[in-house]
Amino acid sequence: MDRAIQLRRRMSRTNEKPLAIAVMGFQAACMLLLAFKDPSVDWFSVRMAVLLPLGTLTGLWLTSKCCADRCMFLLTAFLCSLSVILLRAVFSTTGKAAQQAQYLGLSIPVMFFGVLLPRFFTGREEKFIGFAMLFGVCFMLSPFAFHTSSAARSWIRVLGHQMQPSELMKPATVFILASCFTQGRRASDWGGGVFFGALNCLILFAQKDLGAMLLYFLLTAAMFAAGTGRWKLALGAVGAAAGLAVIFVVFIAGKIDGFGYLITRIEIWKNPWSGAHESSRQIVQGLMSIVSGGLFGAGLGLSSARKVAVVASDYIFAAVSEEFGIVFALCVLAVYMVLLIRGMGAAGSARSRFHALVAFGACFELTVQMLLIVCGNLHIVPLTGVTLPFVSEGGSSLMGSMLLMGMMMGVSAVNARDEYDDLMQASGGREVDPE
Repeated sequence: MDRAIQLRRRMSRTNEKPLAIAVMGFQAACMLLLAFKDPSVDWFSVRMAVLLPLGTLTGLWLTSKCCADRCMFLLTAFLCSLSVILLRAVFSTTGKAAQQAQYLGLSIPVMFFGVLLPRFFTGREEKFIGFAMLFGVCFMLSPFAFHTSSAARSWIRVLGHQMQPSELMKPATVFILASCFTQGRRASDWGGGVFFGALNCLILFAQKDLGAMLLYFLLTAAMFAAGTGRWKLALGAVGAAAGLAVIFVVFIAGKIDGFGYLITRIEIWKNPWSGAHESSRQIVQGLMSIVSGGLFGAGLGLSSARKVAVVASDYIFAAVSEEFGIVFALCVLAVYMVLLIRGMGAAGSARSRFHALVAFGACFELTVQMLLIVCGNLHIVPLTGVTLPFVSEGGSSLMGSMLLMGMMMGVSAVNARDEYDDLMQASGGREVDPE
């Protein structure tokens, strides 16, 4: 199969070695700069200067062995390492960065588990769909059974650690919807998937996690349109939902206990400079952080991004802009766009509708989530409370995003093996020379 990997790389005219060298060089250089920035050596940064490139090299080797898209992995490794680098640079202690590094170590096996899923579920997904739906709904309902201090009531605490079920359920939701929407165009074929998506949205609404609810709704509508071809029905549902959302915000939200924050959030988004609300301080700080970085940044570990409220999760893009500059921030957005192109390419090359929908759903989810948080940081849309995939602090978000990326890579691996089998068949079973 090594020859299949070489052949695929030759056919696509790609060479990942320069990208791998650039990513590993970036990881080592940034961590060494942080290690020797102060008079006393930061040994955590020294360890990360070795472990991050080593982890990237190991993951690249594993990616090659399973014929998955190496470019996807390298770009994901860049974004994940950027998270550890930023958390160490922004905060004076290593606590958040060390915890994120631990989450990253746990997430890499999760990603490669996701690589194996598309091939395992080929032709078998219908056997597990009922159990998966039942487990998914119960898991989404679990925050109601656990005490949490979060206002959104969407977290649970397990063994002293908080996790967000809605983040971990995104990959499972993609698989469930992909299975449901490949059955046919009749309502009896896709009705179960629509019901499952709507039920998840209702649960998230009851938990007051409106950002996650928006993501689940858009994911269901997009996969429904792509899987059944009923674009007009999907667009009609989106339009109807938008109308109901306006009615709810204008006439109902202020009268229901627990939704008053929604009115406040929209008011401060409309005019954060008025100073009428203390919570508008976060938006003002975030915008000033983005601007103060200039084109090329304040310097690694030299910014004041730590003063932005919830900078480790909600405003991590502002930290990227201030630490590295607007030019680098645009390059980060370009990385997400390349992942979008590679993911949609994997979906378009898939031989089965199920695999095509899995890659499409995973790619759509990650891209929309990125756009929501970046546009929120730039004050284009109100903040939704979602995280920047791979970069924001948090174990649940990182593991969910890594599993989605693994699923995309898994579809690319299935495509590569199918291409190789076709070439072997066309050559009469003879080994094809990759040269």
